[in-house]
Amino acid sequence: MSKIYGYARVSTGVQTTDNQRKEILDYAHTKKLSVEKIVEVEASSRKDKKTRLVDDTLVELEKDDILIVTKLDRLGRSTIEVLQIIEDIKDKGIILHIIKDGIIVARDNNNPINQMMLTLLTGFAQMERSFISERTKSALAQRKAMGIKLGRKKGVLGKSKYDQHKEKIQELLSYGVPLQKIVDYIGIGTRQSLNDYLKSRNINK
Repeated sequence: MSKIYGYARVSTGVQTTDNQRKEILDYAHTKKLSVEKIVEVEASSRKDKKTRLVDDTLVELEKDDILIVTKLDRLGRSTIEVLQIIEDIKDKGIILHIIKDGIIVARDNNNPINQMMLTLLTGFAQMERSFISERTKSALAQRKAMGIKLGRKKGVLGKSKYDQHKEKIQELLSYGVPLQKIVDYIGIGTRQSLNDYLKSRNINK
């Protein structure tokens, strides 16, 4: 039987997810859906800025499961992030219900209105990438003009896409889980890239 989850997110501790929870349950009732779980997330600190907030929820969901959110912006902090999450959801065969936008996103859903909305979202994401790129180039040029050396200091490791999953990776390794299974579980990278990451961080397999 398909699992049906709700997902509610607020940005500060002052806010609550009560309204989102009610909207999700009311919507599910009208659609005759039985919500098994509502994931409630608070993302208030700056350290959460680049964290994919729905990753852990998507790990629990499988093909034909349903995820319900009140609005698109509950999925992520930027258009780019939201679009990537939607692609992940479609790739896994999960069905996404976006209440206030009246959109249902599914891999085999060819509804023209849904397609138009996602096309617009893609355009906004490309625009956002362009703005970020321009701001980055401008900042680097300014620092260079000020005589500030660019680049990482020698011996300093750069950030990795695996860093946010480091504890989970180490836990799975301690149970003897093969690298490929870990990659499948966390949903990013390849066996080789994970192996390279472990070597760079001196993590024993």
